[in-house]
Parts: sequence; C-alpha cells; structure tokens
Amino acid sequence: MKRTLLTLALLTTTALTAQSNAVPGLDISIYDIPTSTFYGRRGPAYPNGEAGLVIGHSMANCGSVHLPWRGWLNGYNGTMVDTYPKIAFLIARERDGRMVQISGKSYMKHSRHDYNFSGGPCGSCSSGPSDHFRVGCRDTYSPSWNGNRVRLGPTTEVDPWTGSWEPQGSYFDVGDPSQPGYPHLADSVQSLSTSGFDSIDNRIIIRESEMAAGGSFRAQCHLMIKGEPVGERANNIVSRPIHLSWSGSSWQESLSGSATSGSALEHWTGATTSMAGNGNEDGRFLVAVKVTGPVDGMWHYEYAVHNIDNHRGAASLRIPVCSTARVENVGFRDIDADALNDWTVSRTGGSLDFLASATNPLDWNTFYNFYFDSDAAPVGGDVSVDQARLGPGALSVAVSTSVPGLLGNVYLGPGCGSSAQATTIYATGTPSAPNPGYSVVVDGGPSNFALVVLAQQPSALPVGAGCSLYVDNTQLLVSQLVTLNFVGQASYALPIPAAFPPTDLAAQAIEFYPGGPFLGWGGVSNGLLIRAGGVGCP
Repeated sequence: MKRTLLTLALLTTTALTAQSNAVPGLDISIYDIPTSTFYGRRGPAYPNGEAGLVIGHSMANCGSVHLPWRGWLNGYNGTMVDTYPKIAFLIARERDGRMVQISGKSYMKHSRHDYNFSGGPCGSCSSGPSDHFRVGCRDTYSPSWNGNRVRLGPTTEVDPWTGSWEPQGSYFDVGDPSQPGYPHLADSVQSLSTSGFDSIDNRIIIRESEMAAGGSFRAQCHLMIKGEPVGERANNIVSRPIHLSWSGSSWQESLSGSATSGSALEHWTGATTSMAGNGNEDGRFLVAVKVTGPVDGMWHYEYAVHNIDNHRGAASLRIPVCSTARVENVGFRDIDADALNDWTVSRTGGSLDFLASATNPLDWNTFYNFYFDSDAAPVGGDVSVDQARLGPGALSVAVSTSVPGLLGNVYLGPGCGSSAQATTIYATGTPSAPNPGYSVVVDGGPSNFALVVLAQQPSALPVGAGCSLYVDNTQLLVSQLVTLNFVGQASYALPIPAAFPPTDLAAQAIEFYPGGPFLGWGGVSNGLLIRAGGVGCP
C-alpha cells in the first residue's frame, strides 16, 4: 500500500513537471549503503554526549547520457566549479509507533573525484570522455571518503530542486572560521582548513540519548545531481537498517538487511506515504501518516513530513479537521533540542495549523513530526504545506493523505461525577452505514449498573450543579439498563445496517453507584451525538 501510493504520486507529479535545468536522459542511481563507521564522541559522559557516524554509498549511471564530473579548474588549488554529485545523510529511528529523524542537519559530501568502475546494477561500464561519470559505470565511497571534512559542506547551500551550488562565498570558499576580509577574499578557491576540528565535527552527529532510547534505526543517503529530471529521481534516496549500540566505552554500529530506494519514512510500520511538489517551479514534500484507534472514542494521528527536494522549505503544516471535533494531546518534534524554535499550534475553524518559527523551517533532507488525538475518524483529504521563503511557484503545496474528516460521534459536553469515578460514554468506531459491529461503551465503576439512554434529539437540560442531560426526554427512543464488568465497562450494541438513512441520535449514560452526586446515588456521563449513517463533518 505504501509503495503504491508513492508510485502513483510520482507518476502524476513527474509526468507534468520538470525543473528548468533538466537534462534529458540523465539518471544517476544510489543503490547501496555498504559500510558505516563511528568516528568518536564528545561532550558529557554517556548518555548525555554526542557521537559522530559516517556511512558509505554506492551509485551508478543508469541513464543514457554521461554525467559531467569536475570539481575544479586547473587542479585542486584552482577555481571550484559545480559539476559533480553531492550526497546528504540522515539517521532515523522507529519506536513506540513513531518514526523520527535523530541526526541533525548533517553536512553533505561534495564528491569531486570521478571513478568509473564496472560491475554496477545498470549494465556494462561504457567508454567515454574523461571528467565524466559514464553510462553503466558505478562508483563506491567508503566512510573514510565520505567522512573527509574537506569535502563536507552545509546542505543549506544547495538548491535541491535544480541540484545547483554556488562556489563563490560558500563554506569551502570562506573557510571555518571565515577567512579575514570576507567577502572581499571570496574567490571560489578552497580555503577550508579542518585542523581545529574534533573527531565528529560536520559528520552525522547524533545525540547519545536518542540512540540509548532504543528502537529500530535506518541509515539514509540522498543523492543530489545537478540537472537530473525530477522524473528520474525515484532512485536518488536509499536507506538501510543499522544497529547502534553502546559497548560501555564507545558506540558500535552494524548494517543489516538490504538497502532499498525511497525515504526512510516508507519503512515506517503501518504508515502510508504520498508526495506532491510545487509544479515545475520547486520540489516535493513527502507526507507519511499513521492513524490508530479509536481508543476510548479517540483516533491517534501521527504525521511526518519529509522535505525531499523543495528549495523554499516549509513554514507550516495545515491539516483540515472537523470544526466541532475534539483535538487533544497535540505534539511536535524537530531534529534539535531547542524548545525555543519549536513550531506552534493554532486551531482555527476547520484547520489545525502547525506553524514554523522564523528560524526553523523544514529544509530538504529533513523530516519533522506532528501528532494529536481526535474523535474525528480518518478520511481522504489534502494537507497544505506553506512555503517558508519567497521564490517562484505557488505559496503552498497540497498533498493528498488521510485527515480527521469524519465526525460520526460528536462530543456534546462533559458529565458529572466524582473525580475518582467519572462516568463516560464513547463509541467503538464510526456509525457509517453499514457497520454491524458499531457499539457504545459505558466506562465507570466495576460491577455498577448504568442506564443507557438514546433520543432522537439532543438537549442541554441542567439537572443539578454542573450536571446536564444531553438527551431530549420528549424524544426518547431507548432506555436500557446494563451491568458494568469487573473493570468498569459495558458495551451497548448499535448495529448500523446498510443503506441506513442519515439519522442523529443523542446518547448518554446514568451510572448508579453508592454516594453518587446525582440525586445521591448516580453519576451522569458526557453526552454523545451519534450521526448514524452520516458522512463528513456536522
């Protein structure tokens, strides 16, 4: 299912769009992560420090044209040029039903030396001009090559939609720290010195607490090729399972399984993925969603948004949600430990909006997480991703996914009872037609009795301090006494037959227990409006 959704999105998107510098026939594939190495740690004692990881990669020219590949004019000390592949990295972790990125904005490999090896997955290595990656040839880089800091630069300097990079004034040109007199000495000649770096600077840096928390980990490489058409980019990302463990004195790693194409989020258990971009003006966002439940009448929604190759970045995630639905336990996660730059949350009418801080847009090669509970059930719909920066293209990108858009059970208001034994009523699913297994559950005290009341119309009749009846007593349909079991629950079946006409039913439960506040012997549950046979938002 996950692969089908992504494939359809790619077919519909890439058939209609192409970036301005697309080169027909250019298709470079990254197909393996063969090796990995830890390069040390720094900071406080385990598990409060950071560790540096490097992963290798293998790629091949699977297209029909040779790729120009040149890093300098007139040798290593000459003028830098932007004519070669670049490779970005990240590490993801799946745990407790959520997949997150645990590495920071790792620096990317500027691969300035071409090697044309035979034996790749794209046919025979052909002959051709020098300073080119030739059709059918492969190239493999070990961690020692990918971890060489004189070739690692910020991902933020690259336009992922076109694959372009400006050497003049770049990190390599200016140096770290910056050379004196910048920008006057920005001459496109490499000035970076790594003599003051520690063992993990600019590599894949991971907080030890993220690894020590356990879970399943994946290593990911993202190949960036200047001018490669978007329709040929399905094989530009590869990920592979990796085991990370603490030996008592250092971190150990080992790769397992096999490498597969696509975002690490496509391996998120139980999630579905879809993707869309900003026409032919800018790149794509992949949205992964996992919906579980309902539990006590609430569905849990987990979203993760991966900026695949959108240059302007994301400033928001706007999720449509029924305006009368409840939304609780809202959360956000990015890739740093700085709470001051977290995205904020706003609920306005029929939209739940996660809004980026000015300093923390969702840039490419990064994914963020968004999650909440709602009593609205999932349906197909579009989320909107607003662009963070000015530039060509639309102001936002719509991505088709699952959204909380079916409110079959409307919360009418709270019940009343002691804090230790509040009575609640909730549904086990949606009252769509047909749903023969639909029922409501009364939750209260063990072995007590409860009266389940249904009416054709809701009400809001005060019956005491803080208590209301939400069923219209002039429109009563059912009054059924049930016995709560040893954990304090009773299920009342309300099967919805096929072709059942949309009908609203008000439901409430009155629980009888010693010392209850209602007339001295009972507790009143919340009210529930059951939209039997209905669809959408009320």
